[in-house]
Amino acid sequence: MTVRRAGHPLVGRCDVTGKAARFDSEVTGLADGIPRPLKHAELQNALWQNIADGLSRQGELRSGILLDDGLAVIVPGGSDRPTRLIVLRDSALFDAVGKLASDEPLFASERRLLKQLICGFNLAAAAALDGVSHETKRSQFKSLARKLGGGSQAEIASRALSRVFLEIASVSRPGVPHDDYFDDLLREFAPGARTLRLRCRSGKSHRFVDVGPVDGRPAVMLHPMILPDLREGDIEALKTLSTRLIIPLRHGAMSRETAALNVSAHLDHACEGIDLARKHFCGDLVDIMACISGTAYGLEYARRHPDRVSSLALVGATVKPTTSRTTAGRLRSGLFTVSMHQWHLYSRLMDFYGRRIRRPETLKHLLLSVYRPNMADLAIIDAEYGVPFGGERMRKFFASSVQSIKHDFYHQALPDWSGFPVPGCRAVFLHGAQDFIHSVTERRKLAQSLGGVPVLSLPNAGQLLYHSHFEPTIRLYRGFLDCRSSES
Repeated sequence: MTVRRAGHPLVGRCDVTGKAARFDSEVTGLADGIPRPLKHAELQNALWQNIADGLSRQGELRSGILLDDGLAVIVPGGSDRPTRLIVLRDSALFDAVGKLASDEPLFASERRLLKQLICGFNLAAAAALDGVSHETKRSQFKSLARKLGGGSQAEIASRALSRVFLEIASVSRPGVPHDDYFDDLLREFAPGARTLRLRCRSGKSHRFVDVGPVDGRPAVMLHPMILPDLREGDIEALKTLSTRLIIPLRHGAMSRETAALNVSAHLDHACEGIDLARKHFCGDLVDIMACISGTAYGLEYARRHPDRVSSLALVGATVKPTTSRTTAGRLRSGLFTVSMHQWHLYSRLMDFYGRRIRRPETLKHLLLSVYRPNMADLAIIDAEYGVPFGGERMRKFFASSVQSIKHDFYHQALPDWSGFPVPGCRAVFLHGAQDFIHSVTERRKLAQSLGGVPVLSLPNAGQLLYHSHFEPTIRLYRGFLDCRSSES
């Protein structure tokens, strides 16, 4: 929703009155300490420019930022949310404060002082900012306090701000229910990640995981069946490489939502999430990093919107899945066959296995059976079952993602490479040399058939490219992006 007021669009998350707007931002860890919006597109927004100008004038970051029309209150972030800047217009502030005041109106100087108090100024700092004497501000405060019922500077500021938020809450539209289970999972298993929601024009809400520095180079990462284990060292690697990954979650991933989508609707949802990430974080063109089963969605988005894709990196891409005579290999082969010919039966089978893997030992046995042929992948499984999570991360992520995984598995059975590579879009394969499910031999054959798409290998990795392989993978990917930039 966009509401115009006083010449500036209130964009982002707004209440229906147009009196407030919210920006999700990052403050900590930035060299200059200046807040930056998590959504890259908001840097060019007129209201954000107003915030930046206000901060420049007041000289330091306090609990709020003075604006010509209104103020921006800073709500510090925590493990479950980013830092938020809530912009309040003068009309919202003083309409609400008027209900606290006596019959006497507030003078312009008293309104100015009230805004300064809310933003964390004491009288001395307010006097210095305005170039007046401390005694002048003391006199203004005495008059302000009398009109607002008395109290200390902090009490008056708190009372006024509380009244504003009560007024806004009383007229705001009811909250739209949303699936917040992914917030809980990320808070438990990846506290260094940020969680976001964006709403498309149809009103549908999409969920995102955001990792890496907010001023890093943005890329949209399409996750494999479950989100990789993103630990503190991985976040630091992204900072070192100045790379930011925006990860749109597909329908049914890390979710308690049980509604199933058919193949076409699931692809539509995935492409819509990718496009939201592009518009809000990347601009006109998006760099896509599609991982394993995420390959299908990267290819589909590029087919639908070839003019919006700058590059497509296919990491551990699904090419021609091999099977074996092991129990896990026969199971995989059987599921591939059923998924291609009998979707209803396949869906019920996946729901059955989804219930089975809720049992910790059942999931561990299945994973060991699948990856036993490969020592590189077994080392990743061992790390998952070591400290600090003891396998609980994988179990909870798998168990809460069945509605998404069934589509991921289906697309692995029959990957669609039609229309690839897209003209004008540079592509690359990043591949673990020891991947036994999608072999490097098949990968190179495919790359040649597609016109010689480059294949970059990680010699010590298998299919699972995280834990010890995460930083080398991102380093290879960042090198690809930088090389593409220099060529263009």
